Amino acid sequence: MDNSVIVRLTDLSTGATVVSADVRVHPVGTPGERCALNRQDGEYWFNDLPEGDYSLAVHSPHHVAFYERFTQSSEVRNVMAVQLSPAGFLSGRILDERGEAPERCWFTLIREGERGGRSGYVSDSGDHEVADDGGFCSPPLRSSRYFLRFAGLLRKPASTGAADQPDSPLDRYFDFLYPNADVLAGAEGFDVGAGETRSGLQLQIPRITTYTIRGKVIGDLPGDRAKTSVMFRRDFGTIVDEVGGGSGVPVQPDGSFEDKKHPGIYTAEIMEFSAPNQDGRVHLVRQLGKVKLDLTQGDLDDVEIYVSADGEK
Repeated sequence: MDNSVIVRLTDLSTGATVVSADVRVHPVGTPGERCALNRQDGEYWFNDLPEGDYSLAVHSPHHVAFYERFTQSSEVRNVMAVQLSPAGFLSGRILDERGEAPERCWFTLIREGERGGRSGYVSDSGDHEVADDGGFCSPPLRSSRYFLRFAGLLRKPASTGAADQPDSPLDRYFDFLYPNADVLAGAEGFDVGAGETRSGLQLQIPRITTYTIRGKVIGDLPGDRAKTSVMFRRDFGTIVDEVGGGSGVPVQPDGSFEDKKHPGIYTAEIMEFSAPNQDGRVHLVRQLGKVKLDLTQGDLDDVEIYVSADGEK
């Protein structure tokens, strides 16, 4: 017998064969992947697959992604019948108050679901780019309720000499949950069923609001304050907190710091970094302390963050 694996794909709702999928296997615990040979009849072949544990990944333009682990035995032809669920889609257009598309924009889908045995809001779609005309379309979605997070940069308006025009990228940067929520509990969700396409959504970027955070780091600060920063991570209320990356500001010689952020809930972390290497890069040495901040009502002054000499390696 050969050591082949045959994956037979069908549509769960119609029973029709699926001939346009990307089918791959990844050895568990070791690098590398293999792409299947597509015979155009719904069968996808992997020839001479060594025995071991594998992860099967199936992606189809019109179906929910499928993942499954399996064990390949020696000298056995393994035939796997996989039924793919029809996917749903969300699409539309997002513009600013002037009816213009943003200069740059990405969106993330957050769904109601489970992860690690916990129920709540899950972010697992990654970031997706909005088109130059403001158009957007989701990847294939499983049946669920979805919330949309948009982040990007507004186009710089034509110069009119007005003093209140945005004059820096920060003034044009937006980051919000549709329609204009600080956390998921206040956002509007979209129900998407299996095989359902919700198109024609017309969304507007809300007016940009920023608040200022001012504070001081107290306690056992490193002697070289130039290597210490306050990093801010936003918490939208997902099962895994702090969706997306963070940004920060350096701690001043007297321990003070100041930054501007969009309204929301944040975790402020005091981080000590290494000196730059020859490439100018730094790495995290340790976390010295952190605190949760509610920046939903206005500026925050006199924030104090205590740090320990031990920190967290």
